[in-house]
Amino acid sequence: MRFFRRFPLRRPRPLRPRTKLVLLALLLITALYLHFNWLPTVRSLVAMEVDNETSNLINDAVDAYLAGGGLCYEDLVILDRTADGGVAAARIDLAAVNRMKSTILRELDQRVPARIREKVRVPLGNVILPALFSGHGGSLPVRVVNLRSTNAEMESSFSQAGVNQTLHSLSLRVEVDLLLLTPAGIFSRQVTATVPVAQTIIVGDVPNILFHTGD
Repeated sequence: MRFFRRFPLRRPRPLRPRTKLVLLALLLITALYLHFNWLPTVRSLVAMEVDNETSNLINDAVDAYLAGGGLCYEDLVILDRTADGGVAAARIDLAAVNRMKSTILRELDQRVPARIREKVRVPLGNVILPALFSGHGGSLPVRVVNLRSTNAEMESSFSQAGVNQTLHSLSLRVEVDLLLLTPAGIFSRQVTATVPVAQTIIVGDVPNILFHTGD
């Protein structure tokens, strides 16, 4: 007790106005630096990682569906031929295409949020000093707040493949719209990937019109 009486606790002196201004200026400079340098860097790194991982997942989902269903060109396109063997009309079977789209999009709805949370990490060294510490340091977490929408459209293209031969290619264009939560804040990201689905060589003239049918 005598010790505390001889050396009583002193309250810290209040900061001087000049010191307060200096601290406020340092805080403002730090905030501006983070806003104009650190946050854009984090967002660009997150966007790159999310794009790569989501594109890989889209490719995997399409490949798994094609392998599991055993689909080929004839399952998606019906060619009506003339008596001499030429192609009179090409009809895309919308029922088959819609079944494929529905299965793939349902798979993406379930797997994309979990995959982003599990796989996407931005090393802190890539943000602070990438020239020296790239790939090192703790990881900044990224997760999907909301998977806003997934959409898929079938794309068809014809190209010359030789004398009197035409290559008909079908591709599935998939769009995934995400709302991401990152250390740099919440922002949206749309990832698009086009995956080849089927193709065939058509010998002879190709019709100018490609019909879509549900039959």
